[in-house]
Amino acid sequence: MSTNVTLHNGHDVAYFTSGQNRGGCAGAMSYYTAAGEPPGEWAGKGAAALGLTGQVEPGLISRLYQHNIGPDGELLVTRRRSKAAGEREAAAVAAYRAAHPYASAVELAEVHTAARGNDPHQVPYFDLTVSAVKSLSVLHASYRASARQARERGADEWGAALDARAEEIEDALMESARDAVSWLEEHATYTRTGHHSARTGEWRDGNGLVASLFLHHLSRDGDPQLHVHVAIWNRVQRADGADDTWRTLDSRALHNQRLGVAPVTDRGMETRLAGVGYVMVPRADGNGAEVGGVSQDVMDLFSSRAVAVTGELNKLAQEYEVRHGKPPGRRTLWLLHQQAGQNTRRSKSAARRTIAGQTGAAEPTAAQRLAAWEAQTARREMHALSAVHEQVAAFAAGRVGRARAVLDDAAKRTAARIAVAEVQAQHAVWSMAQLRFAVHRALPVLNPGADAEAVVTEVAKLAVSGRAGAEVIQVSAPDITDVTSLGVRASDGGSIYRPPNEERYCSLAHLNIEEHILANARRTVPQLVGEEQAHAAAQRTGLTVGQRDAVVMMLTATVATTVLIAPAGAGKSHTMAEFARLWTAFTGRRVIGLTTSTNAARVLAHEGLAESYNIAEFLGKTEGSDELRRPVPLHRDDVLVLDEASQLATTDLAMIAEAARRAGARVIATGDTAQLGAVEAGGMLRLLAQEVPAAQLYEVRRFDAVWEREASVRLREGDLAAAAAYDRHGRIRGADEQAAYDRAASRVLRRCGHVTFL
Repeated sequence: MSTNVTLHNGHDVAYFTSGQNRGGCAGAMSYYTAAGEPPGEWAGKGAAALGLTGQVEPGLISRLYQHNIGPDGELLVTRRRSKAAGEREAAAVAAYRAAHPYASAVELAEVHTAARGNDPHQVPYFDLTVSAVKSLSVLHASYRASARQARERGADEWGAALDARAEEIEDALMESARDAVSWLEEHATYTRTGHHSARTGEWRDGNGLVASLFLHHLSRDGDPQLHVHVAIWNRVQRADGADDTWRTLDSRALHNQRLGVAPVTDRGMETRLAGVGYVMVPRADGNGAEVGGVSQDVMDLFSSRAVAVTGELNKLAQEYEVRHGKPPGRRTLWLLHQQAGQNTRRSKSAARRTIAGQTGAAEPTAAQRLAAWEAQTARREMHALSAVHEQVAAFAAGRVGRARAVLDDAAKRTAARIAVAEVQAQHAVWSMAQLRFAVHRALPVLNPGADAEAVVTEVAKLAVSGRAGAEVIQVSAPDITDVTSLGVRASDGGSIYRPPNEERYCSLAHLNIEEHILANARRTVPQLVGEEQAHAAAQRTGLTVGQRDAVVMMLTATVATTVLIAPAGAGKSHTMAEFARLWTAFTGRRVIGLTTSTNAARVLAHEGLAESYNIAEFLGKTEGSDELRRPVPLHRDDVLVLDEASQLATTDLAMIAEAARRAGARVIATGDTAQLGAVEAGGMLRLLAQEVPAAQLYEVRRFDAVWEREASVRLREGDLAAAAAYDRHGRIRGADEQAAYDRAASRVLRRCGHVTFL
């Protein structure tokens, strides 16, 4: 993709504004503006309504975003930040200063921002980040480097021309970000009125967004990485003008459209670049396009952090082997990795002094950064950075006259079918935003001047229309009565009492697979163990009452599939081990464990299911082929135990069910419907639990402490306040991401038998 789009909650707008053109930005990202990043620009209809145009003034945006104070000093939202929140932030800074008397201003700013981010009720803005692909960022740096060299030679006109080409790229990225704001205003700008809960209320159209665009050039390591932060104020007015109240944005609607807006920025950027002569080359992995002529070797250079750690780790591992005469084992390698991280990790304040992965004593100028980028490529005997733009121009010249991709009706129908297959493979049901993203991936590079947004929308509508051969149906329920008299939204014609963009779709083929799974699950089988036998045997196992009941249900089943639902720590594996022992004793048949990973299969075998396989091994999957070798023989009345069945893809479950049907075997799906689902399209465990006999274990037995049993159940049910219980008992320790990984690994290695959660 020519751009990448992410969306996160924002907490401190000083992240963008402090120290513009003068160094010293607040917080961990101070390096962004330290070398003279340009000031922000206002965008959005909401900003225009407030009279905000042109350049962003740091004090004004801080008052507006952080304190809801308008440009004229009026308090726009009566609910101001609580005094307690400010006191918490001040206390956090004071505590850090007490523990670190010589802390820098940057470090204290980071602590202040982190404390503000910990307030769940304080989300002043949303940060939509539009990042250019690496090839484009390298090309932009090439123009800047060549322009500096030209001016040093006295060729000022040529330098100005090269700078103009760099600014052309910047302008294209900024315009793509503005396109994103406009699209979100039309499709994702809503607020709720009246009395409402998490899932009910009146969803009203918003009257445009208040947004600010901040163009940044650098990655954390000082390498070129063009990206735009679109800071969207978390306030909006009603579009119908019923009042002038500023209300909170419906964040759910905004986040649900992140994939929907991605094609807008990406295709817009792509066509703008093609329009000024660049050739966009599709990536081999199908993830969009790169600028033709920028070599992969040069692009790979600009991942300094990863290269530094890898190089240091390899050096330490080689030194270890020379000293000890053997390569380091797994535990030693982990410890060496920790040491490598300490050798290469820079403090966040040092990031501003870093160029091309090297940290100096003083903060470099923009010219020094460009010179370092060029020197980095030269040191590795690659093309000088200043020549990259020449290679791009030569690549484009070599493509003149070549036929472009034809996007006729047949090609659009093909793209629609590919998109449906792709999105269906990842989601059991899916939204129009998810389909738009899949359509974007399926389409070729469009011709210069093409209306990319119109093409993506057309193909997405074609995919669900039935005219592309994809056989898609809408599975979300319509209104059971006409409620238009109670109010409809102008944006989509939907009732104000229904959330926007809630329509969900599914392919008919996927529904058929689910029906086939259910039909196999309901298949009747003979009862091989009587009720009295089962109860008597279960009584002798030492299981709890709930576990015994579950074993009896599974032993006496008269349908092919049964289900066991249990939270973590409830003894599910122990229960299944006892079932396996009894089933084999009564019937002489095997009980086979199936898992999603090889490591999980080993664990299952250790816990009592001696014959266990990962699913790919059991089915005999072959990379690059749809054929199954089925190397594990199955016999009538063997039992397949599906471990963590909530994580199984529907397609895998269908193949397992079919294998069981052919052999006359049985299936027991075990897992927890409250856990995360499959990475691919899944969700069948919950449906199976409603359609076939199911048992559920409630009592958590893994933990000795009562508080921990209770907290684990609360956490399973989604009660985030349960984290406080873990914090009170010293179970939570904080650090930056890389340090947290290293500390967690170290704890695991030092404390055998304990589990560390990240």
